[in-house]
Amino acid sequence: MQRRQHPRVKLRLPARLRWPAALGQLTEQCATLNASRGGLLLSCSGPHPVGHPLWVTFPFDSGSQGAQPEAFAVVVRSGAACESGLAHFYLALRYQAAPRLAGNGNRASQEKKNGGGHLALPIRVRPQHIPWHEEAMTLEVSPERLKFLTNREYAFGEHLRVSFVERSDAPWSRDEEWDAVVTGIEMAAGSDSLLVTVRRRQG
Repeated sequence: MQRRQHPRVKLRLPARLRWPAALGQLTEQCATLNASRGGLLLSCSGPHPVGHPLWVTFPFDSGSQGAQPEAFAVVVRSGAACESGLAHFYLALRYQAAPRLAGNGNRASQEKKNGGGHLALPIRVRPQHIPWHEEAMTLEVSPERLKFLTNREYAFGEHLRVSFVERSDAPWSRDEEWDAVVTGIEMAAGSDSLLVTVRRRQG
């Protein structure tokens, strides 16, 4: 008899993991061993520490040309095993809500008023006069603004250039790099990361 909050089902399907690294984002395709509404158990080729944040695409279609939904999750258990002489790593992931803000402001009603929606999409961000971009993930996207999670420091009012990695499916129309201005910088609760809000500049 299962005592978990969400019953698990044995299910072997492809899944893709995405996570931030020092020089950009990394991805890995894994296979699920079981799944539930609350998380996944996967077999992967590399280890991830407990507490590590990941974005998960499940099920993942490697032949798809468009963007696929990604869910935010953290590693809750990790281990290694050897089968037929090959090493495998097992990851237990738990789905999480988007990282919260540090503080006690009433942000939910304000973001609903501004038309923001939770949407995880890979983006490229760079300061206006610097050619090297950072790869990040959005947490919210609306027609005029977006919020993304980053380990870099940006200044309030700074002008940035933003583009969507999967440009054909980008919420901001046309396949191009957009001018944006930083309108909010907040600490993510329980993390050294920052939540940066930018507004698209017209013209």
